[in-house]
Amino acid sequence: MPTHAAPPSCCAGLRQTLIQGWQQDFPLHPSPFRQMAARSGATPRELLSTCRELNRSGALQPIRVRWGATLRRARWRLAFDAPPGLAAALAALPGCYRIERAETGADVPTVWAEIEALDEAALRRQLARLPVSPRARLRLPSTDAALSCDDVRLAACMEQGLQLCSKPFAECAKRLGCSEHRVLSSLSAWRRSGQLDCLVLKPPPTPVPQLGMLALWRRIEPSADLLARLREQRGIDRVVEGPGSEEWPWRLSVVLRATPQLGHQPWRERLAEAGLAAAPDSCVPLRIEQPRDQAMLFNTEG
Repeated sequence: MPTHAAPPSCCAGLRQTLIQGWQQDFPLHPSPFRQMAARSGATPRELLSTCRELNRSGALQPIRVRWGATLRRARWRLAFDAPPGLAAALAALPGCYRIERAETGADVPTVWAEIEALDEAALRRQLARLPVSPRARLRLPSTDAALSCDDVRLAACMEQGLQLCSKPFAECAKRLGCSEHRVLSSLSAWRRSGQLDCLVLKPPPTPVPQLGMLALWRRIEPSADLLARLREQRGIDRVVEGPGSEEWPWRLSVVLRATPQLGHQPWRERLAEAGLAAAPDSCVPLRIEQPRDQAMLFNTEG
C-alpha cells in the first residue's frame, strides 16, 4: 500500500521570516497573526504554531515594545572594581542592557555597565541589589523633550512580553482588567507621541560576548568636532565625554569593536583617522555582553 509523506508543518523559509521579518514592525492590530500570515504566505495557524515552537526552543522572544526617544528616562555608565559574581548580578538588574568585562592588569575598573532607569531613585533601588557600589558613575546625555508614561501597568505588561496567541492584545487586556480597545488605543497614542518606537518579535540577544577595546583619557580636551568624527568612525561603538571629576575621572572614553570589516587595522590607526592622535592613559581589551535588548523601565520587580 503506497504511503505519502506528510508535508512539513513549517518550512525553513517561514522560520527565517519569523526570526527576521518583524523585528521592527509587529502589527498593532487585534489579530496581528492574520495580518502577518497575509504577508508571509502562510496560514495564521501555521504561523502561530511556528512562533510558539521557536519561542519554546529559545529562538524567539515574546512580543515586546521598543521604547521611543520621547519617553522620559535616564542612562548611566558605571565602572566597578569587580568581585566574583558581579557581572551575573548586573545582568540580573532589569535596567542593565550592556556589560563590558576588562582584562585586569592596568589601574582600570574591571567591569563597566550601562543602566537605564526612569529616574535617580529607580537607579538607586537597582544598585542596592549589587554586592558592591560603583567606583565611578556618569549620567549620560538624554533628550530634553521627554514625556512621562501615563499607564505604568500597561507599560510593565508590554515589557514582560505578550503571549503568543491569536489575540495577544486581548489577552493583555484581560490581565490588566481593561478592554482590548483601551490597550490598542494607548499603544497607538504612545507611538504617535514617540514614546513607543514599535512592537517587536525577535530572537534574544546573542549570548556570545563581542570583543572590543576600551581606551581612556584623563586630561584631553575633546572638541565637539572631534567627538562627532569619532562617532562617525567605523568600528567605534561608544564615545563618552566626561567631566574628569572625582565621580568620573576620565575626560574621554572610547570603545572600539572588533569587526571582520576592519580586519587587523590597529585601533590607534582608527582613532588617528578621526583626528585623535593623543595616546590614551589606559587601554584594555574588553568582552562586551548584552543581557537584554533594552532596559526594563517598568517591569522591574523581578
